[in-house]
Amino acid sequence: MPGEEGPFAYGGLQVGIKDGLILLGLGFLIFALCWPLLSVDSTSQAALAPGDLTLYYYPLIAYTVERLQEGRFPLWNPYVLGGFPHLAELQTQALYPLTWLAALICWEESLSYRAFAGLVIAHLILAAWGAYGFFRWLMRDRAAGAFGAVAWGVSGYITGYPIQAPPILGAATWLPWLLWTAGRALTGQRFWRRNGVAAAFLWAMVFLAGFPQKALYVYGIALAFGVACVLSQPVQQRRRAWKTGILIVGCGTLMASVQLLPSAELAAFAERLEWPFHYQATSFEVWDLLGILWPHLANWSPLYVGVPVLLAGLLLEKQDPRGPRSAALWTGIGFAGILLSLGKESGFFPALVHLFPILGVFRNQERAALIVAWALVVLGTLGWKGAVYPARRRGVGIALGILGAILAGFFLWVQAQPVSEWPRLHRWLSYALWPWGIGGLAWLLLGRWPRTRWALIGLLALDLGSVAWRTAIQTHWVWAPPESLVRPPISPEQIPERAKGHRIDTRGHLTGGWPALVGLEDLHGVVGLVGRFLVPFREQVPGERVWALMGVGCYVWREDEPPIPFPSERVASLPGHNHPLHFECLQEPFPRYRLVYESIAFDDETAIRALRDGQFDPLRVVILDRPWSVEPSVSLPLSPTIRVLFWSPEDVQLQVQTPRSGFLVVGDPWYPGWYARVDGQPAPVLRAYTALRAVPLSAGEHVVWLYYRPLSFRLGGILSLLSLGVLFIWAFWPRLRFWFLRRC
Repeated sequence: MPGEEGPFAYGGLQVGIKDGLILLGLGFLIFALCWPLLSVDSTSQAALAPGDLTLYYYPLIAYTVERLQEGRFPLWNPYVLGGFPHLAELQTQALYPLTWLAALICWEESLSYRAFAGLVIAHLILAAWGAYGFFRWLMRDRAAGAFGAVAWGVSGYITGYPIQAPPILGAATWLPWLLWTAGRALTGQRFWRRNGVAAAFLWAMVFLAGFPQKALYVYGIALAFGVACVLSQPVQQRRRAWKTGILIVGCGTLMASVQLLPSAELAAFAERLEWPFHYQATSFEVWDLLGILWPHLANWSPLYVGVPVLLAGLLLEKQDPRGPRSAALWTGIGFAGILLSLGKESGFFPALVHLFPILGVFRNQERAALIVAWALVVLGTLGWKGAVYPARRRGVGIALGILGAILAGFFLWVQAQPVSEWPRLHRWLSYALWPWGIGGLAWLLLGRWPRTRWALIGLLALDLGSVAWRTAIQTHWVWAPPESLVRPPISPEQIPERAKGHRIDTRGHLTGGWPALVGLEDLHGVVGLVGRFLVPFREQVPGERVWALMGVGCYVWREDEPPIPFPSERVASLPGHNHPLHFECLQEPFPRYRLVYESIAFDDETAIRALRDGQFDPLRVVILDRPWSVEPSVSLPLSPTIRVLFWSPEDVQLQVQTPRSGFLVVGDPWYPGWYARVDGQPAPVLRAYTALRAVPLSAGEHVVWLYYRPLSFRLGGILSLLSLGVLFIWAFWPRLRFWFLRRC
């Protein structure tokens, strides 16, 4: 068989110039599909379309890069929602190695939107390269590797919605790499320990990419594949394989602890846990499964991996009935993915949620298309070294002929009708003719199998490439300069000096994370998980009281709204959807830090009612989540003053002068991990007004240091370092053992 190097074994592969040329070809294919995103020619340049990318992912990842370039872990982000735990929000990719690499490449420069698109393209190329390595190893055949790489790297899933969600793309990118290295380690090949270390790193990488729902899907596939690899080994070798698998999963999970523990802590405080199940379980409709055969039934084609892949999986004989190349294994994985992707439309997902309630946190179950698409690609590649079933080929030929006649007749009938009456049907039928035509060509090529293998790969590239290009044009691209899509509407230079250091409130009119790009602290923004204490405070407490307690200095006002009852001046006028918007700054901004000398303890519900009560003065009495008394003291001849000595996202140093004992109220969201020191001594950080912070102070002059050092991050870092140590010892154990025996 061409491309084969000796009889099949799970042993090492000879890598040569041909492999390098194939990898270059895969990179060129993806670059050819995405080149407008990197073009600097104004007549041909495109940008990733606005949406989640511009509102959410780009501002947060750009902030991550900025903080990394400053040599700091981006633990806290003060620019969104008044402040939130940036690292704990997984999709900020704060600990993702490729984000760190981008920070190095863009050193001393901010992450531009074009560079951000380049990061997306790099993931597409890595996905194709990983798939080539996996299928090249699994089938011991270069052509099979190229076929699987094109099928996965240009699939409707990879080039579809994940383009708009880099963390989803990241998890899908590392799936074939994880299976490749884990398979080599579990089957005891040459350098199996090194492959085990690499697999543990990739296990952690999948989680660090930033999307736990996708990470769980990848882990499920990897575990099923790993068990199949172990069971395929001789009985005497299985014990070592089981130990290797446990080490990969255990060390990989511990390695991700530095991200896992803070994210778990944030999830425990998120209001998302209270969302109704029917909202979480949204999914594909049953008819959406036709997308396996029929691309662009919707805006993108997550289930489409190419008709040549489907025909190869159906017509080519599979040679191994068991182990990691078992068709039954991948058929079962694909069927489970279909049931998951149907969400509440099937009983499978609700039953899983009853068994594992954590799954109820995740929404949009159609994201399980990852499992379906990968299983289809594997099934299409497994028969690559087998013969064609003649009877099946005849049956498929008859079916294609009948289907073609039906489609042609129906298409001609619809074309005779007014387009205005059947607009969607016209489009769907035109899309259906494409896979039918590709299927006919693939059927003809399979008739001369295996001499037409590379021609079939070219046909697959044409099929998936055309679908990916059409998806990009219709959904993912806009023909505009990239930076024009993320240019902030307001710059810091426009803010009056008196308002700097205070928050802005875009009031939902200019949504998204753009203030983080220019260093403006907004009360609004978009994040995946919002703290359950902050949501009722922001939604139920009157806006003027939120402003007074959180230190707002500027706001956005729409012309058709009632005027804001505070003296302000207009800084800039901005275009709105229906009415002009105006950016205004208060003549007397509300202070962000204040001294309060009376306190009362309420539960959260009572506290919200008190804050809504016009008779209650929150500037005179601080509401605490538990009783706290300050030591009585004689009033000192001091004026109450607060001066900021130092400020950074994770550290605030204040010089406070107070004539009597009371509380320093900080208009920033309360969250576990914030600590305080008063004159160098530890002090509590109390939860005030249900969502903010307060530090008790005695009378006199003090230096107050507030700092964010979450225990979850520190403990996770220790566990991650320990796992690295275990992996190091395990990887080099034979040499270490030999060295130790010589010394003894």
